[in-house]
Amino acid sequence: MRCVQSLLLLAVFCWQKSSAQDMNIPTANNIMWTSINFKSILDWSPKPTNYSYSVLVRSPLFQDWKKKCFRIKDTTCDVTDLMENVNTTYEVRVVSEIDSPEITAEEFPYSDGPTFSPYLQTIIGKPIIQNYTFDKEQNRLTVVLRDTPTPYRNADNSPKTLREIFQNDFIYTLYYRKASSTGKKSQSSTTNEIVINTEKGEGYCFYVQASVPSRVKNRVSQSSEELCTQSDGGAASGFLPSTGVLCLISWILLY
Repeated sequence: MRCVQSLLLLAVFCWQKSSAQDMNIPTANNIMWTSINFKSILDWSPKPTNYSYSVLVRSPLFQDWKKKCFRIKDTTCDVTDLMENVNTTYEVRVVSEIDSPEITAEEFPYSDGPTFSPYLQTIIGKPIIQNYTFDKEQNRLTVVLRDTPTPYRNADNSPKTLREIFQNDFIYTLYYRKASSTGKKSQSSTTNEIVINTEKGEGYCFYVQASVPSRVKNRVSQSSEELCTQSDGGAASGFLPSTGVLCLISWILLY
């Protein structure tokens, strides 16, 4: 009797399996990552018709797959919150599903996407120049940078910044030139302030990039906007939008 029951269960299982395969549900392709400042989005194709997608994420920290974007009629999924441990590598799977009580989720067709390591692969966005001071009398340009926030939070609920994540593996570089010249020089700093010596009577244009020296790829960030000082007068300063406005801008870029 037990043998008969086992054979029946096996037959049902095989029938369900073949039913899922026979339905010929399209699977995801062109699976790719877009990640800026640790805001990580997964995109794929094609658009679903009479089926939906669910995204599964797995890492060595949680052996079981974690489901995200359950049965969506879209081809994009924000998986940032599952990747807070930025130093590990994540696997991703996009499952094609239909609403069928006879078929379990494990039996639906799926496609595996490329693995992703946030610390090594997220793109570093444009650095934020908070303000600068151009002192012609002392022949000095001082540029102050504000660390870019990420989607993650500290214990006090404040946004965790890029510097807090990369720590000593994070450098700002100021690229500058005389306003009357195209010749470019640079100066790097491990702090948020960069000071360069200037020539009296000259105006200067400059921009900033951040870098993560330990990286082999995606080492250098996007460039900040180029700013230029005035060439007349004794001293000049520039203040970009207030901290509150910068937070809003950063929030918009992240979300």
